[in-house]
Amino acid sequence: MLPGISNLTNRIRYYGFYCWLLDFYFKKKTVGNEVEQYRFIRRAELLIAIIMQTERKSVRQITGSDYASNLINNALSVFDLSAGADKDRGSENVYWKYPAGAFGQYYFGAMQALSLAVRYENAEGDIIFNITETHPRQKVSGKQLAEAFDETLTLEIRTLFYNVVESGRLYQKNIPGLIEYFAIDKINPDTIEWKLYVDMLLDKDYPVREIEEEFTFHRRNTISSLLLSASNNNQEYNWLIYLDSCYENKFTSNENTDIGWYCYELNEYWQFACGMIFYGVLCHLESLHTGEYLPKFINDFSKLVIGELGTEEDEIIRNVISSVNETERDLLEQFDTNNNPQESAAIGFKLLFRIYECNKDQLPRLKEYMSRSKVIRDGNMADGLLGISTYLQINVADFIRTFMYKNVICRHQMVALRKMADGTQITNKFIIEEQIIRLIDIFPARWTSPRMNALYNLLFDLQIIDENGEITELHEKILTDNGNKP
Repeated sequence: MLPGISNLTNRIRYYGFYCWLLDFYFKKKTVGNEVEQYRFIRRAELLIAIIMQTERKSVRQITGSDYASNLINNALSVFDLSAGADKDRGSENVYWKYPAGAFGQYYFGAMQALSLAVRYENAEGDIIFNITETHPRQKVSGKQLAEAFDETLTLEIRTLFYNVVESGRLYQKNIPGLIEYFAIDKINPDTIEWKLYVDMLLDKDYPVREIEEEFTFHRRNTISSLLLSASNNNQEYNWLIYLDSCYENKFTSNENTDIGWYCYELNEYWQFACGMIFYGVLCHLESLHTGEYLPKFINDFSKLVIGELGTEEDEIIRNVISSVNETERDLLEQFDTNNNPQESAAIGFKLLFRIYECNKDQLPRLKEYMSRSKVIRDGNMADGLLGISTYLQINVADFIRTFMYKNVICRHQMVALRKMADGTQITNKFIIEEQIIRLIDIFPARWTSPRMNALYNLLFDLQIIDENGEITELHEKILTDNGNKP
C-alpha cells in the first residue's frame, strides 16, 4: 500500500542525500569500484550520524546514531571515520555491519521501488550503485533529486565534505558548517528539493511501469485520504481514524486504496486475535511448570476458556458467535498482559467471533480481491475466517480444541520450521516430543507495522505535520495538486 516507504526508511532527506552522494561519487571517481564506493558511502553515513548526534541529538532514525553517540561521549576533537566505517579492513567494531551500509540494506530497496537508484555488475564483477536518469514516464528521477540536493550546497561545503570523507577524518570544528547543509531532518519548503519529495510521493506507485492498466496510486491516495481525514478532525493527523473508517466502510467505498486498507485492518484483527489465543496457551503452559501430554493439555485449557466465555460446552458455535456484543475496540481494551491465561485466550476467541460476524458476507469477495491484488498468503485471514463457516454447527468445545490444535499449535510449528529452513533465527516457543509439549518462551500478541509511522515521519520532515501532530497549511498544496479541495 505504500511502495517506496519501509519501516526502516523514516527520514525523507536520506532519499535526496543518497542520490546526491552516488552522483557526487561518480563526479569525483572516474571508475566505479565496489570497495571504494562502499567505503565512500559508509564514511558519509557515519559523518552524517556524528554531525546529527552532535547538533540534533533529539532527531531519531539516523543511521549509526548509537555508534556516533559513543564517539561523541569520548569528547574527541577529531573523529576517525575510516576506523569506524571501513568494513573492508576486516574490523568488526564499525557503525554498521552490512557492507553497503544502511543505504544498501534499507534505503536502496525503497529507492529502487521509486526508480531513484539502480545497481548493476561491472566488467570486474563488482556490484555498483548508481542513480536513474530523467525519464518522461516518472515525475522524479534520481538525477533530479541529486541536482536539487546539490543546489542547496556551496562549493566550499562540497569541498569540505569530500575532503572529510576522503581523508576519513572529521574535525569537531567542521561540524557546525556541515550541519547547516547536511541536516537530514531540515528541508526548506521553498526549495526545489522539497517539491521533488512531494512529487515523488504523489507519483504512481511504481514509476517504471509503462502499461497504464498496471498503474496504481495507493501511496498517493493514502496520503491524500490521511490529510483529508485530518482536515475533518480538527487538523489532527491520526492514521488510526482513517484505517477504522476503511474497516467500517468495507467494500462500500469505490476507492481501491480504501479497500486495500480495509483488507489490512481485518488482517490485523485476525492475527491479533490468534496472537491472544497463542499467548494464553503459552502462559497456561508456563503456569504448569512441566511438560504436558498434548491432548490433555488442549482439552483442559479449552474447558478453562469456555468457562471464561460464560457458555456451555455443548452450545453450538453459531450461537456463541452471535452472543458477542462487544466491539473490536472494546475487546482490545480488555486485553492486558496481567490477565490470566484463559482470560487472554477467551478475549482472543471473542475478537475472532466478532470479526467473523461483522465480515462474513465480505469474505468471498475479499479473497477474490486479495488473489487479484496478489497479496494472498498462506495462513491469510480470508481462508482462516472462511474456515469458521464449516464449524458453525459443531459445539464450542470441539471448535476451541480444533482451533487451538490446528491454528495455534500446528501453525506455529509450521511457521517456525519454515523460518529455520530459510536460515533465519529459530523462533519455536515450545517443543513437542512424543506428544509432550514443553515451553521455551512466552510471546505476547503484537500488532504489525503498516509503515504508517514511517509515513508520519516523512510528512513531519516535510513540515506538513507539526510538533503537535496537526497538519500545517502546506497540506493544502498536496491536496490541491492531487485534485482534492483542502
